Amino acid sequence: MKRIGVMMVLATAVLVGSPALAAHKRPSVSCKQIKDAIAAGKSEEDVQKDLKVSAARVKSCTAPAPAKRGKKSAKKT
Repeated sequence: MKRIGVMMVLATAVLVGSPALAAHKRPSVSCKQIKDAIAAGKSEEDVQKDLKVSAARVKSCTAPAPAKRGKKSAKKT
C-alpha cells in the first residue's frame, strides 16, 4: 500500500513538473536561419529582434571561420 502512494506522488510530480520545465526551454535558432535572414537584407539588429537571439549569437554565426592551421612540414636539407 505504501508503495502505491509513493508511485502516485512520483507520477504527480512528473506530470506537474513537465509543463513547468518546458516553459523555460527556448527553441534554438540555427546559424543557417541567422545567415539566411541577413542574406535577405535584414540588419543584425533586426535579426536579433525577429529571431530573439543575442548580439553575440548573431556575431558568432556571421563571423568568418578562422583559418585552419596545418602542421608545418619540416624540410630536411
